[in-house]
Amino acid sequence: MKWFLLLFGLSLAAQPVGKLQQLSQSLRDASLDPTTCFRVREFAYRRNEVRLFLTEGVLIFRKPANGVRTGAVFVANEAIEDAEVLMIPPNRMERRSLASFTGAPNLDEHFQAAVFLFTDGTGEKWLEQLEKSETAQRSPERGVLIAEKWNETVRNLNGSLETRLLEDLSNGISPERGCFFAALSGKKLGNFDIYFDPRNREELLVGQLENVEGRNRYHFWAHFEPKRAQPRAIPPPVATIERFQIKASIGADLRFQATARLSLRSNRDGLAALPLDLSPRLQVTAARWKGEPIAVFQRDALRANLLRNGDSEVALFEPAAPISKDEEGVLEIEEEGDLFVRAGNGVLYLASRASWFPQLQFQAAPFEASFEHPKELTLVCPGVRTESVKGELKTTTCKVDKPLRLFGFNLGSFESSAVKRGGFEVEVYANKTLESALEPRPVAVFLPPPATPGQRRRLDVPVVMAPASVGPATPLSRMPAMAEEIAGALSYFSSLFGPPPLPRVVAAPIPGSFGQGFPGFLYLSTLAYLEDRNLPAAERAEWQGRHFREILEAHELAHQWWGNQVDFDNYRDEWLAEALANYSAVLYLEKRHGTKAVDIVLEEYKKRLLAEDKEGKSNDSAGPIVFGMRLRHADPASWHAITYGKSTWVLHMLRNRLGDAEFLKMLGQLARDFTAKPLRTEDLRLAAASFLPKDAPDKELVNFFETWVYGTGIPQLEFTSLVKGVAPRKVVELRLKQSKVGEDFELDIPVEILMPGGKKITRWLRTGPEEEVLEVSTGAAPLKVILDPKGTVLRR
Repeated sequence: MKWFLLLFGLSLAAQPVGKLQQLSQSLRDASLDPTTCFRVREFAYRRNEVRLFLTEGVLIFRKPANGVRTGAVFVANEAIEDAEVLMIPPNRMERRSLASFTGAPNLDEHFQAAVFLFTDGTGEKWLEQLEKSETAQRSPERGVLIAEKWNETVRNLNGSLETRLLEDLSNGISPERGCFFAALSGKKLGNFDIYFDPRNREELLVGQLENVEGRNRYHFWAHFEPKRAQPRAIPPPVATIERFQIKASIGADLRFQATARLSLRSNRDGLAALPLDLSPRLQVTAARWKGEPIAVFQRDALRANLLRNGDSEVALFEPAAPISKDEEGVLEIEEEGDLFVRAGNGVLYLASRASWFPQLQFQAAPFEASFEHPKELTLVCPGVRTESVKGELKTTTCKVDKPLRLFGFNLGSFESSAVKRGGFEVEVYANKTLESALEPRPVAVFLPPPATPGQRRRLDVPVVMAPASVGPATPLSRMPAMAEEIAGALSYFSSLFGPPPLPRVVAAPIPGSFGQGFPGFLYLSTLAYLEDRNLPAAERAEWQGRHFREILEAHELAHQWWGNQVDFDNYRDEWLAEALANYSAVLYLEKRHGTKAVDIVLEEYKKRLLAEDKEGKSNDSAGPIVFGMRLRHADPASWHAITYGKSTWVLHMLRNRLGDAEFLKMLGQLARDFTAKPLRTEDLRLAAASFLPKDAPDKELVNFFETWVYGTGIPQLEFTSLVKGVAPRKVVELRLKQSKVGEDFELDIPVEILMPGGKKITRWLRTGPEEEVLEVSTGAAPLKVILDPKGTVLRR
């Protein structure tokens, strides 16, 4: 023990204490400065769509940290004092979002107090403005009272954004990279935030932090890029990662330790703090830049992490001297933590799959990793894989020369099945036993036993029922079939989209009811390994069995193209990865089982979209598809129904508009044109429009995307047709009326008129707030008039 403590103590002592730690302390100590307290009147701050009016009250600044004023507090205490914030979102989608939270499409809120934090030079500008103002008066006496009351609040909010504040202060204050944050105490809306971050594609955010049952979540009221005369350039990452090299060990206690070597090139001068993303389950124990020890700052910053849309946290790495632009070097990071959770019966759950190694904005680079682990366990990973055994330890090495953003691996007591086909190889690994949560268990229920003469029937006698599953449940039973299924899907998708990123695809189990698709590596729910009869009772419906057995496998495999080979750089476009992957799975389902199987899947998606909560709100009404993680933060069930279900319907409707052949051509073109590039929602619209038939309505698909992608609503349609006149001047009057959607909902839908002799007349109707009426000259009486003959429009 003394030896361990000595080594541990030496390790701690070897860690340099850098300027970041000192600056962090300076920030925490930067209390409000009574000497910079002003009584203000008609003080205004205008920034793009936001207007802050400090009509009358007191504004006090923080003391400088590293020579910079990083915050201020406004208070309106007296009856005549007041402040107001105004904001008009620039588009209908964001106005709707704001209204769903605040009850109004525009923000107009009076507030009594505000805490400001900034790293864009705002503090100095405001102070200079007040010192020159004829209406502002210094009030140090009131400043003392305000400082005593508000210092703790400022410190708490400072901690909530600390990593961002430290990064900006270390790398230099600038309007192009610095942030502006305001926490307002509204008179009607309560506490909410306004946040400007020029490093984001959408610079302006208005939202609210909420704690629900002990869990923090952030509601995005509105988030958009302000209107500008000229588009602005978004700053690139501060550094480029050119290679990942990981050397890890996993002990018998499953403790994970690793040294990550990142070959970097700086993209800016004076880089004094390098921000990297890392799982909150991991702690950085040491770091070196070009072989020299450097300081590390790793601390939870609540708002900063919630606003970043990810499961990782930011750690700051501080080289001994600022890094120059284009300077290259190797950053070594030692990390350790508990990545694995025991799921019972020897089954392991890898809790951090995307952030177990340091990253910077999910950059792609060649990857090499070696893992030392107990020899009785198998470690699986993508790329070229080798194993060696020495004593009680096994070393597994995986190498991928192609740039990767994500690198998956898994560990367990596995058996495997492999298939080689068409130049590709598929390996499926399975646990030998089920995790505890899936073990069949007898269930005690209260049932009345048979009554005997002269005895009353009892209702409280427990009867032990049989286990929920039938027959022996083992993850190994479907493993060979899964390998064949995945190999078949791999061949099919390759014929449509081109070759996958890696020729070898590995699938491994993950406890739970989800999956993930990384380059060359699939995490598949244990439920996908079970026969239908062995699924838990709640998952045994035809839809559930088909989902886990066929949709999930093909969906995660399709992420080889959609999400890995084709990239997405913003949460608004992440739905494309899920939509394209899921519809690829639907195409493969149709190839194997026909259109009836697809109809069952689509009907289930529709049912989930229309499902209502206790307040009568449907999942679909939660928000547009492009809100992505905003939906996940607010309502995970709605997010899932919209991101997977509605997005699949959107592509199904596009397929009907384009026709099967042109739709498949479009998918192939997207896969080729956007290899190693970000695909955006507007790119899909433009691509689809280019494949539309010449006589199609809505030739640019603007209305289609406004309705189904940027809007909400699933209509109920009332359709009638009436034959009028006499031959040969007969006409068919078509009437279409929609309900259960907003007045601005517009839908294009086909009507097919079947005439004698096999002739078909197709017309398109567009719904709106009023009933749509169209007369079609047919000459003779039609045999049948059908609305949406193929049933490919999402409606009630």
